[in-house]
Formats: sequence, structure tokens, C-alpha cells
Amino acid sequence: MLLLSTWFGSFLVDGDKVVHQRLFPKDPAALAERLALVEDWKVLPEERELMSLAEDLFVLEPRLERAGGNLTKEPAPFLDPAAFGYSRDLLHATMVHLAKVRVRRAVGPGDHLRQAVGALDEIQEQENALVERLREWYGLHFPELAPMVDTATYVNLIAAHGRRENMPIAPRESVGADLEDREEGELRAFAELAKHVAGQRKGIESYVDRAIRELAPNVSDLAGPLVAARLVSLAGGVEDLARMPAGTVQLLGAERALFRHLRTGARPPKHGVIFQHPLVHQAPRWQRGAIARVLAGNIAMAARADAHTKRRIAPELLQRLEAAVAEIRRRKAERPARTSRPAPKKRHGTRPRRPR
Repeated sequence: MLLLSTWFGSFLVDGDKVVHQRLFPKDPAALAERLALVEDWKVLPEERELMSLAEDLFVLEPRLERAGGNLTKEPAPFLDPAAFGYSRDLLHATMVHLAKVRVRRAVGPGDHLRQAVGALDEIQEQENALVERLREWYGLHFPELAPMVDTATYVNLIAAHGRRENMPIAPRESVGADLEDREEGELRAFAELAKHVAGQRKGIESYVDRAIRELAPNVSDLAGPLVAARLVSLAGGVEDLARMPAGTVQLLGAERALFRHLRTGARPPKHGVIFQHPLVHQAPRWQRGAIARVLAGNIAMAARADAHTKRRIAPELLQRLEAAVAEIRRRKAERPARTSRPAPKKRHGTRPRRPR
């Protein structure tokens, strides 16, 4: 007998005759659920029930061969859904419901992380703009305050105390102009806005930290949460990052500089987002390329472990990374002598300008 599954039911067929049948419910959600299980290579309960009724069973799908059927290339007979009481309208409604299920399943934690990283970049820009405007505005009244405290304290002091006379900090003598009550109220409200934005930014940073440690713990331990989140976001996901070679990981985020190098012959970039890692941006300029290359290679291995094996290999990779960086610092301790840069390539298809 041949086990045949369609969108409206499962059937045991002997030649052109249906011996046993298990029809699916005439409900778009129930039909879509069964089609989704088939897409995931799962065996339906109706199929298992029919398989128990036949001793010598042939199937047309490798999915059912794994469940115990004998795979055959015998052409399947046509079963008209209308003959079993199923209409085209029901099929249309089922496919619409299945499409909605696919869209929901397509959105995962990586997509939320990507949006959070974008939101973090945007809110950071807004926070910087607000603080800069606050410095300029409040500097008309008390310009000496800004160099005395850090940014967070600066915003908090203005929001809490307003005028320089009320500040719990010395000196109170200033070359700034006096502040009227109306301007003081606006400045304090503006400082409260900057303070609120800073709080939102910290909240998103905490979310990104937690999310990336769950998605890519090895990459997070190796590169740091924020750098790891940016790498995963730029790559498109942990699996996409795991498929990238180390050279591509090294240049993630430096695409514009890379294309400029290919187009004009300018210096090629040595690093992208991983420049934000302390090992890279705190190193001397002549060591950064080598350190970035070693770091990218270890990140690539960490991403493959996160995507496939799920093993924690970050401690071993960190030891290897520290040893490699120490060797680079030893070999490149002295600043190399400057060499003349090659002339940039001429762009193809351009003509020399005519003298006017």
C-alpha cells in the first residue's frame, strides 16, 4: 500500500483505490498547523495511525521513510479535494494562515537584538546632542562647571539645583551672566530630559548585554557584550557570523573604507567594529592590524561554537588570544620606519579635464 498525504488528509491507497483515510479538520488554523509540521519534517498523528494499519508500506517522501516506510518513485494518484468536501476557498484561507505563521516564526531573538543595537546608536546620538546643547546653554550662566565634573554629574547638578548660587560645589564665582527664573526653569527641565534619555540608554544597554550573552556567550566573553552585539547585528545573526571567514569578521563595519580602497586604491582598512575592543584601540597604531586579525580569528571560532556545538570555549580562546597579543607586542615593540605610499589607482573610464 502507498501512504499519501495531501493538504486535506492522509490516505492509504492501493492502486487507484483509497483503502483508509484520515481527513484533517476543516479549519484553516488546524490545516496550517499540519502543513507547518510537514515543513519541519515531522510525522503527523494521522500518518502514524495509518502506518500502523499496513504491513508492507510504501511512501513518496523521505520524511516518511525515516518513520519506517519504504521510499518509492511510483506516481501518486490524484485525489480531488472537492470529492472529500474541501473547497478552494478553504485552501486559500489555510495558505494565508500558514503565511502568517511563517512570518511569526521568522522573527527571533536576533531580530530584536538588531533593532536594540540600532536604537542604542540612535539614542546615543540624541543624548550627545542634548548634552552638548545643555553645555552651551548653561555655559552662558556658569561656564566653569563643565570642566569640574563628569557628564552625568553635570546633568544631575543642573537638574537638581539650577543656578550656580545653589550648587553644592565651589567656586561659585563665575564670569557667566545672571539667570532669570524663567530661564532657570527651562534649563532644569532640559537637563531632566537629558537625564531621562541617559537612563533609557542605560536600560537598552542592559537589554543588549543580557540578550547577546544568551545568543552568543562565547563571542560575548571574547569581544565584550557591546562589540559582540554589533558584530552579530552587522552579520545578520549568530549563524551568519559563524559562516564568515576571519577576514570578513575583521572588516565588519568598515565596508565604506573597503569599497573606497577597491575603487580608488586608498589604504585598505585594518579593522571595523572590533576597533572598539580595548586590545585594539588601546594598542599602538602599528600593532592594531595584527591584533585585529588575531582577535577576528578567535571571534570566528567562538561564533561557530555558539551557532553549532553550543560548547563554552571562551576561556581557552582568551588564553590563546592573550598569548598571541603578547607575541605581537614583543615582535612589534618598535615603531616601524615610514615607507612611501603608492600612488592611488586611476579610476577607469575617466578622461582628463580640458584646460580652460
